[in-house]
Amino acid sequence: MYPILNLTAPINGLNHCGHIGHIVRDFPEICRLADKYQFEGVNIDLTGLNSFKIFQYKQIMNQFGLKPVSFGLPLDLFSSQKDFEQKLPIFELQAKQANEIGCNLTLCYLPPFSNEINFNDLFIQTSNRLRDLHPILKENNLKIGFEFIGPTETRRHTKYDFIHTIDGTRALIASAGLYGYGGFKLDIHHWQNSGASILDIEHLDLEYILYVELNDGLCGYDIFTIPEFDRELPLATGVTKIEEFLTSLYKKGYSGPIAVEPWNKTIQNMSLEDATKAVKESFDKTQALIKN
Repeated sequence: MYPILNLTAPINGLNHCGHIGHIVRDFPEICRLADKYQFEGVNIDLTGLNSFKIFQYKQIMNQFGLKPVSFGLPLDLFSSQKDFEQKLPIFELQAKQANEIGCNLTLCYLPPFSNEINFNDLFIQTSNRLRDLHPILKENNLKIGFEFIGPTETRRHTKYDFIHTIDGTRALIASAGLYGYGGFKLDIHHWQNSGASILDIEHLDLEYILYVELNDGLCGYDIFTIPEFDRELPLATGVTKIEEFLTSLYKKGYSGPIAVEPWNKTIQNMSLEDATKAVKESFDKTQALIKN
């Protein structure tokens, strides 16, 4: 398991203080910070990239000895059919660019509800659209990591449920024929607050686990009331079962990327330098917990 610094734009351009609350467009600066605080990889933003910039990306990452880890899926699986079809060529282009850079993972999230389409119809629609992505993924040695959203809070006042568990995500991957190309962007917050346990991780094929996110929950809540968009740095509160989670991943043989995603206004209001340092220090503390 190795730490990555994520300073790219939020998934699908959502305006939130996710990641570490800072979005940086200056790629050399991202790599400088990652190198200074001993991260091993960075996420990349492929928006508007051309062949010259691809060369620059590779050169800069080689200079700092960093791995290109992932980029955000540039289309919305849940938009209109027309919009999806219009964005498909953009994804095809970015998949080729990512492959050339050496980045073999794209990330997206699964909304846990819909107010327009029932579960059955939305599942079928999403599965069919993912089948359209399959040839692009295969051609470009690319995998897609899905983040399910666990907390009940997000579904309490909505019309229809959608996928919000490990099993639901696995079912979607199977339905779309994406086994080997689809897996999890596994956020510990969503794992714990979906009602999952260590057993669920133990029963996951290792190939499913593509990307991991760490944070800590707020005190005074249970899994039915805990907020989705307020969290702390790992080990800040002790609410989240970080030691058990990481130990289970270690025993399973997971050796991939881990990002810290606190969703925290305090971190957001720090300077970029201080926020980066705080995030790395919190990651290092979590690694000391892992038990063989």
